[in-house]
Amino acid sequence: MNVGIFIRVSTLDQVNNTDSVETHIERGKLYAKAREWNVAKIYNLAGVSGKSTINHKQTQQMFNDIRSGKIEGVIISSLSRLARNTSELLEYSKFFEENDASLISINESLDTSTSGGKFFYTLLSALSTYEREITYERQIASLNYRRKQGKFTGGMVSYGYKIVEAEVVINEEEAPVRRLIYDIFLEHRRMSTTAKELNKRGYVTRKGKPWSDTTVRRILKNTDAKGVRRCNYKAQHSKENPSALKPQSEWIYLPCPALISEEKWDEVNAIIRDQEKGSVFKQPLNLRVHLFTGYLKCAEGHKMSIKSKSNRYTCKKCKYGIGKDDLEEVFLSRLKQFLISDQELSEYNKSNAQELQLKTDEIEFAKNELQKLEEKLEKLVELNIQGEIPTKGFKKHYEPIYVRKENLEATIKDLERELEQLQQAKTSFDVIANKSLDFYNNWKDLGRGEKRSVVESIANEIIFDNKSLVFKLKQIAPLSSLELNTNGQQRGTIS
Repeated sequence: MNVGIFIRVSTLDQVNNTDSVETHIERGKLYAKAREWNVAKIYNLAGVSGKSTINHKQTQQMFNDIRSGKIEGVIISSLSRLARNTSELLEYSKFFEENDASLISINESLDTSTSGGKFFYTLLSALSTYEREITYERQIASLNYRRKQGKFTGGMVSYGYKIVEAEVVINEEEAPVRRLIYDIFLEHRRMSTTAKELNKRGYVTRKGKPWSDTTVRRILKNTDAKGVRRCNYKAQHSKENPSALKPQSEWIYLPCPALISEEKWDEVNAIIRDQEKGSVFKQPLNLRVHLFTGYLKCAEGHKMSIKSKSNRYTCKKCKYGIGKDDLEEVFLSRLKQFLISDQELSEYNKSNAQELQLKTDEIEFAKNELQKLEEKLEKLVELNIQGEIPTKGFKKHYEPIYVRKENLEATIKDLERELEQLQQAKTSFDVIANKSLDFYNNWKDLGRGEKRSVVESIANEIIFDNKSLVFKLKQIAPLSSLELNTNGQQRGTIS
């Protein structure tokens, strides 16, 4: 009888050297020799999953050879090598029966040319499927348990994090830049501007590519930054499910180390939601607008504005308003209250300390990146000298890294200068506070542009409910910063 040998060995078995294609071929040949059969062909499915084999090219070739009569039987080491689900195994059995061919399994001593062999084949097929389903159930149960324990269950963690012994922990190299992304966005309120600023400073993504507004948006909206990691939300992409997301009822949220405060994350994402509700692109706020435009809102969250030839901020929907001069006077009083409040000054000091630490972390990260770039440049030069990189192609590899190095060096100088300014502000805070008080006392002498700059520097939001005003302030910048920098200092929040 002319027979074929059907081989399927998993990739993992081959890597671990626990099984090999050669072993199964030799075993099949010895079995055929003992029965005086002629081995006409070998069908090799090495590395193919046992979940489905019937549509594989080698399997279809085997079917054609059986139909044409080239072979009259197929030898396999065991049924699990043929397939691992009952429906396919039964299809194989039906095909062999219809074409009057034999299926011979060495391990199970099975020959489907007999009625007993056919029955045993069906029974073993069902047991094989049962084993596979039990294994799957155990894997799912293990995954669910690990999720409940907060353990990592696979996939990628976002920028700023890494996996250590199945735990999600902060990546100290990436964390300063991840935090910086939120600060830059709060300052400019533009995804593209944030990406450009990161690229200008010489930072790249984890894959070594420039930052884009899409990447920035995804990172800003990821809840893990505030200590909440979303899991079990991805599904298979299909026509019915183009978003490749599971129903929200199946999503799991687990705690993880936070990179920023929940308040800052909420502030950033409130801006993003507001932008997404409107047009695709909104022009940045013009500094020539009225003093509190864009910051003053009613209790329902509607923005209040001044109509032409009017002196009042009004809400179009709620139909109430407040005089612009009255609002400016209350605002100025609120700033003075900050300067004489021990509690708020304490919050300021705490915020300043956090600012110093963030700036120090960012400098350390930038210096580490600079060192890596310098090592890359040295290696490229060495390879060029050794002739490994032709001089013609050397510039292509060297120039982009050198440009990044220069950008990083400039960024480090700026950061160190900012850090020095923050340290000086911290050590002489009492003097600065007194000067700031004088500064705000001279509010009436400031131009509209200077006043607007102060509002942008210190205000997150102003809420008016037709009776009272609530000011949600950012960290108050010291006098020197307000005088030298029209944008002011915009990190840290107090209410």
